[in-house]
Amino acid sequence: MYRLAGNTKKNPLRDSKAQIIHMPPKVSVVIASIVGAPFIDECIASVLHQKDAPEYEVIVSDCRGKENVQRLAAQFPQVRFIEHAQRETVPRLRRAAVEHAQGEFVAVIEEHCLAGEDWIARLVAACDSQYVAAGGPIFDYNYRRLRDWVTYFIEYNSYMPPWKDGEAWNLNGANLLYRRNALLANLTALDKGYWEATLHPKLLAEGRKMRSVPDAVVYHRGPFDYFYYLRQRYLFSRAFAGARRAEVPVAKRLLYLLASPLVPFLLFARIGQRVLEKGRRTGKFIASTPLILPALFVYVFGECMGYTFGPGKALLEVE
Repeated sequence: MYRLAGNTKKNPLRDSKAQIIHMPPKVSVVIASIVGAPFIDECIASVLHQKDAPEYEVIVSDCRGKENVQRLAAQFPQVRFIEHAQRETVPRLRRAAVEHAQGEFVAVIEEHCLAGEDWIARLVAACDSQYVAAGGPIFDYNYRRLRDWVTYFIEYNSYMPPWKDGEAWNLNGANLLYRRNALLANLTALDKGYWEATLHPKLLAEGRKMRSVPDAVVYHRGPFDYFYYLRQRYLFSRAFAGARRAEVPVAKRLLYLLASPLVPFLLFARIGQRVLEKGRRTGKFIASTPLILPALFVYVFGECMGYTFGPGKALLEVE
């Protein structure tokens, strides 16, 4: 169970008859919080300091406990908080926020990320009537430690800048804006797994379109302990593959399992190719190679477990 905390008042205007008219925001920004400080504090601050944005609200769906919500609510009284009494998955935290959102659009950002100063304005401007969603690239934070570059290269190599503007489906849940009516029409898919694996295929099957927006930027933060990341990489891979298990034919899963000893090397080659094509951070990629390869083996092992045995409790432990 969860409850709303913090500032839950709408912005009322009064007409000549003194009736209260509630003006909903254009955008509801949703942040799922599991890791906590300092990430969530800095993420919220970046979202609250947007320029040229339409009217928007910020909803934080938090499962770190009452004291954490009270601390955040005191620091950010303009934010709405949904307080969960127990540990929840990221998709379920996001779904709870969507159900309380008031905006025409729902923007999603991870607590590990910082929003660019015009992030909301860029996404809204790009998501015209022909698109159901829009998303942007994920920049690095010029990390000082190689272990943080490992996280970035493995998780976000597909989302590194520069990007092209136009129709695209390879968008990341750390930087996305949806039409809220599309989310409400697919609520049952929102808490079954990460939306890239559960929601996006449904939208694609319906003939909906998404758009990539090069200038809608978020920055992925560090630092992360290396072994912490390896565990999280395993959990995420198992959860993601487990969510897709029913949609992937048995023959394809068996082929993946048979090829799994080679897959880490193929992934490494693909990441390297993307880094070279982007022309960014090639030196960091080369320097972090000894740490990247073990993480890729963990990545593939997690997928093998997910395809074979399902997600288990992995999704509940992803942070």
